[in-house]
Amino acid sequence: MAPPTYAAPPFASYSVGWEALVPEAAWMFVYPSLQAYKAHVQEYPGCQSFDVYVLLTDGGDVRMHCYATWDTPEQLEAFLERGYTFERLLANLDAPAPQRTLVMEKVF
Repeated sequence: MAPPTYAAPPFASYSVGWEALVPEAAWMFVYPSLQAYKAHVQEYPGCQSFDVYVLLTDGGDVRMHCYATWDTPEQLEAFLERGYTFERLLANLDAPAPQRTLVMEKVF
């Protein structure tokens, strides 16, 4: 099997992004868990960063964008298959699943 090709090796990094809408009632559980989760994810080999962006909606829910960035596509793939992903965190907190998940290549 031929190795996969990428847009801009070797200057790329590899990310997974999640978009979620967390109900106001669940936010008090999700927020402190995210603090520990960030530290946990950044201990995985090859993890460059874990970033969270939030927006408070008019109804009090919290729109979240989370990004985990990795050195290699293999490290990202291993994390998605076997790691403690954001989807798993939300499921453990009985929060709704992410509305969207994107696997992307960062070229700049």
